[in-house]
Amino acid sequence: MNPTLWRILLDIGFILLMAACAGWAARHFLRKSQDASRLLFKWLISAGIVGGTIWLEQDFPPELRAFVAIAPAAALGFMWAPSVGSMMSNLLTNSIDGGDVPLDAQPFYSIAETKRRNGHPLEAIAAVREQLAKFPGDFHGTMLLASILAEDMKDLPGAQAALERWIAGPGATPHGMASALTALADWHLQLAHDREAARIALERIVKALPDTPIAHRAAQRLAHLPTAEFLASARTPVPLNLRVGGKNIGLLQDYKDYKGPMPPKEDPDALLEEYVHQLEKHPADTATREKLAVLYADHLHRLDLAVDQLEQLIAFPHETPRNIVHWLNLLADLQIRCGKDLAAAKLALRRIIERFPSPALSEPALARLAAMGYEMKSGQPTELKTLGHYEKNIGLKKV
Repeated sequence: MNPTLWRILLDIGFILLMAACAGWAARHFLRKSQDASRLLFKWLISAGIVGGTIWLEQDFPPELRAFVAIAPAAALGFMWAPSVGSMMSNLLTNSIDGGDVPLDAQPFYSIAETKRRNGHPLEAIAAVREQLAKFPGDFHGTMLLASILAEDMKDLPGAQAALERWIAGPGATPHGMASALTALADWHLQLAHDREAARIALERIVKALPDTPIAHRAAQRLAHLPTAEFLASARTPVPLNLRVGGKNIGLLQDYKDYKGPMPPKEDPDALLEEYVHQLEKHPADTATREKLAVLYADHLHRLDLAVDQLEQLIAFPHETPRNIVHWLNLLADLQIRCGKDLAAAKLALRRIIERFPSPALSEPALARLAAMGYEMKSGQPTELKTLGHYEKNIGLKKV
């Protein structure tokens, strides 16, 4: 092929490429410009000045062409200086303020929250629903709507319907569902005094998210739901019966040590039966299991049973490090107080250090480990108690 033809084709290709790049740049700047018509006008004027200058320079000798271009260059600089300065400043400020990148659209509930605080729940509901119409499935708006319906309008069925629609929708998440059902359980207890409805809401969390920290927390709440009698008393307060205090306190020789009438002591055997019965219904009730372990150690002097209960607590999945550290410290307490076993108590503290090496959890255990010998010396010997009828009772039943 003729070299001249190749050169012509290359020149045409280069011109087309430059034209395409110029067109893309023009389109980009026109879309970002706040006044596209003004920018287009400036381009046309600039193109006319450049073209006119090139055409006029042809009539002047080479040594004068530079002087001829001074006036058009000054005009172009005067025209484009603000735009260039703004572009340079934007390069410095865009990293701080985000530049002209459009913000993601998001709902705003400040108007609804203000109307709610001012005592206008119906207007607040309308404002929330206006935002939800634009952003359907928004969790924060749904919770706000349900909260206004339940707490301000006393419309618990309406609040439950709003939450159920969100839970059944495509945007539902496990954490969101748990938060919604937990709030629903709270409203059933506080507003309707309905223990059964609250229990159903919490059980839905346990069934929907098995073997998760969320389900574990819901199980703890299930184990400590208030009784129907307590909820009934919240509706109709029961008169408080005050105990009669001591008489002639000033005539007592040891009146300075008088601390008032002591409350009746609870029966340890009854507590054992109560705790075991509670754990049969709610095996994940950590608070009751801890009380049972202490009762085994202090009342029955059965450290082996207490250790078994504490080890079950320590082995619970999804438990917080804080609770596990507490139970290991309690295990060390019982080993010192009831078992007089310094080695076993130190082993419990070393388990904290090995399992939780962070200073916040391990350093207290290290400090206590260093002082464990003093704890051992200050402890009083524990008189072992024969089991007798306890072995026949529910207190020793495997939970």
